[in-house]
Amino acid sequence: MITTIIFDFDGTLLETTELVKNSFKHICQVYNKEYNEEYILSTFGEPLASVISRDYKEYDVDEVLRTYRNYQEKRFDNEVSLYDSVYETLKYLYEKEYKLGIATSRLKDSTLKALEQFDIAHFFKCIITADDVVNPKPHKEPLEKAMILLDSKPKETMYVGDASIDMICAQNAGVLPALVGWQSNSIELAKEHGIKHLLSTMKDLISIVQTK
Repeated sequence: MITTIIFDFDGTLLETTELVKNSFKHICQVYNKEYNEEYILSTFGEPLASVISRDYKEYDVDEVLRTYRNYQEKRFDNEVSLYDSVYETLKYLYEKEYKLGIATSRLKDSTLKALEQFDIAHFFKCIITADDVVNPKPHKEPLEKAMILLDSKPKETMYVGDASIDMICAQNAGVLPALVGWQSNSIELAKEHGIKHLLSTMKDLISIVQTK
């Protein structure tokens, strides 16, 4: 029986995909790098600092991070939204007393700010961010920390995400993975990782957890 649902954040609850891609395009242009969208999509779910440190090591990494974040912060309010039926689904699950949490590679401050901005912070009993772990996704640590705080066991927990790194994290932690289906590579990822539950909209989650 599923009692606990933990969510990724960007690309799962929040429509940030285009903003993230555009932010990477921006720093590629500033630092004379070739933009490779397939590669950028493959990094989704990793902490931003890890990606920048790996791919821009010949530059001042802190400066590159500032360039990225400055570009994104100026556009966040106007270019980011909740995906279809996210608010309604969270409200339903919360009222049915499912234990809800977040495990994201986003930093704590920006995560909390976005949760408040979209009025969904009150639905979650725990929020695990990149600041809270030593080993980020795909390591199981983010989900294990969330389950400890939620007093939940792997067999009763589902993790909902949009990226390969989310599915690997779920499988490493022994929880049931669910993949959102609104990214361009969702069908391929579901096949690659053997994911049974592929959501067309977040509302699909309701019928899935009711049968578990």
